[in-house]
Amino acid sequence: MVEWSCIELGLPTEQSYARFPESLKEFQPRNRRHNYLRHATDSATIPDEYVPEEFSKECLRVAFSSRYLSEIVDLDGVFWGQCHAYPIEIKEKAVAHDDLVGEFFGLDVGPFVKLTYYAAKRGNLHSMFVVREVSDDDARHERGWWFITFEDLASFASWQPLGGGKTMTGGSSTVIIIPKAEFRPLNAATLQTL
Repeated sequence: MVEWSCIELGLPTEQSYARFPESLKEFQPRNRRHNYLRHATDSATIPDEYVPEEFSKECLRVAFSSRYLSEIVDLDGVFWGQCHAYPIEIKEKAVAHDDLVGEFFGLDVGPFVKLTYYAAKRGNLHSMFVVREVSDDDARHERGWWFITFEDLASFASWQPLGGGKTMTGGSSTVIIIPKAEFRPLNAATLQTL
């Protein structure tokens, strides 16, 4: 049996580990156990070196979802800045063009809402959208890395959503467009300012 412990990050004092998920008091307990086995996935395509990490993440998800009501979303990473923690959404995109906005990157509404949620939690928790710019949708040659904090994204995004491309599930997406000019290059110097 796998047992988990957790600590809360980003607090000004050192924290002690506590049992996970029992130590999380803010979540509503389930009336009955979540039947996670029906979500079984064929793992044959996962390279052998990634199996331990994926197994751990899945065990952790099951430990939480079996006891509590919560929508688990993926988190691409966390950047620890000078004063704030930034949950990160990373996307690979070719730059698009709009006559009114100029060059822009689009962000699907789902990930936008996720970044909004993290930013709304406040305290020291902010969020960041990172783009690996590629030459086009077919060749996908890397052209550079860019980022924008949620505060800037919210300030400069077009609030008229556009129809986007196909989602991973095959449907069409709705995107929020953010001018490329408002992104900053992703490098050590710019990250040092956060």
